[in-house]
Amino acid sequence: MDNNLGTLYVVSTPIGNLNDITNRAIKILNKVDICAAEDTRKSSQLFNALNIETKLTSYHKFSENTKTNVLINKILEGKDVAIISDAGTPLISDPGRYLVNAAIEKGIKIVPIPGVTSAITALSISGFNIDKFHYFGFLPRRKNERLALIKEICASGITSVIFESGKRIGNLLNEISQELPSEVQILVAREMTKIYETFYRGTVVQILEQLNSTHYGTKGEFVLVISDFEKLQEDEFSEEDNRIMDLLWDSLPQKEALSLGSKILNKKRNYLYKKKIESKK
Repeated sequence: MDNNLGTLYVVSTPIGNLNDITNRAIKILNKVDICAAEDTRKSSQLFNALNIETKLTSYHKFSENTKTNVLINKILEGKDVAIISDAGTPLISDPGRYLVNAAIEKGIKIVPIPGVTSAITALSISGFNIDKFHYFGFLPRRKNERLALIKEICASGITSVIFESGKRIGNLLNEISQELPSEVQILVAREMTKIYETFYRGTVVQILEQLNSTHYGTKGEFVLVISDFEKLQEDEFSEEDNRIMDLLWDSLPQKEALSLGSKILNKKRNYLYKKKIESKK
């Protein structure tokens, strides 16, 4: 890697509370020659509060195609560049992918400056199983695309994270209620780390009631976390499935038959046992 090249820093900033910024982030933002920001007006407020005098340049989804080359050329000239988003970690539902990929192609050193991201913050206090989770960010605006994705999310049984604005959170919850099993728990986090931070917990119906019962319920920025849940087995047990289970049942101890059948048929042992008992009636 050419030592004469500058460095690209991907810098996380607070999602609301300025005290959440790291000392390292402040040091880097003061050190770089230029900082690419999604919204320079918002970032100017952050820089003013932290007494950072680094030059800001606009970098958003409408300008990243043209601005990427400009910033890469700065780095090739030996300048250090940082990229930040309006809040949280850049590239997480925010612009920056083109810039990072261009830096990779040019052999430019890329340094992450970690910090807050709203998805992980919400997951951390959800109480749900987050050994595995799906992140979807903002869902498509087109209704057909959005409803198709909601159906996929609600059928997965895996903890899922969605972003939404206050204007559309009620509509999103209503659409989810049409697909999600009624007993599944969700968390809706509103305005995290800010003065009016609020967490709503319960089923979709319960949370809609909570949001509608407060005058500020649908104001602000929202992160929605759908809990993991055990997917209901489809009530499909083919003749071939039954034949396989008969063979296993007749040749192996019950426990081993159920365990092997579960692996072969990709169905839960309790479900196979239930079906086997029903077939004997």
